[in-house]
Amino acid sequence: MIDRTRRKWVATQILPHEAEVRGWLRRHLHSLRSHDIDDLIQETYARLLAADIASVANGRSYVFSVVRHLLHRQLRRARIVPMERLGEIDALRLPSDELSPERKVSARQELERLERIVYAMPTQARRAFQLQKFHGLTQRQIAEEMHISEKTVEKHLAVALSRVLAGFVEETSTGSAGGRQSEVSAHDQRSTD
Repeated sequence: MIDRTRRKWVATQILPHEAEVRGWLRRHLHSLRSHDIDDLIQETYARLLAADIASVANGRSYVFSVVRHLLHRQLRRARIVPMERLGEIDALRLPSDELSPERKVSARQELERLERIVYAMPTQARRAFQLQKFHGLTQRQIAEEMHISEKTVEKHLAVALSRVLAGFVEETSTGSAGGRQSEVSAHDQRSTD
């Protein structure tokens, strides 16, 4: 039986990349039919479930490496291999983990959104959030640093988290950080500081 940790690892580190792997295979291996790709993905999961996950630093890179290894193994075992597939597999390049310019811009925009949301938080909630998320402090350490109880830290972190979630939802739906959220934030900041 597969243990819970391994299932969780596959669900969080591998499953999110399945669509990308399928697309990668369709784009680069035109000679593979849909059911061939399904079989390859199935075999990949079987390999991943038996792998030593403790030594895997990057799930995305690892899943692409496993798929490429399985493709080479299929070539070695096959008696008849379409010439087209030989060239496709030889030309197959693993996608880079390096961020593309588009992903860099997107990440920078997300960071700017987060900074706007954090800046609009009540002072105590902002400080607790920053200590936890940016400095890695525990709730107990935050309580000591801010000279407040752990229960109060918990309240501040709950306020901060709800602000972050609401801010991202609002910015996504309106396309800006302004408007009602800024008014609410200013009011909340005056009432909680």
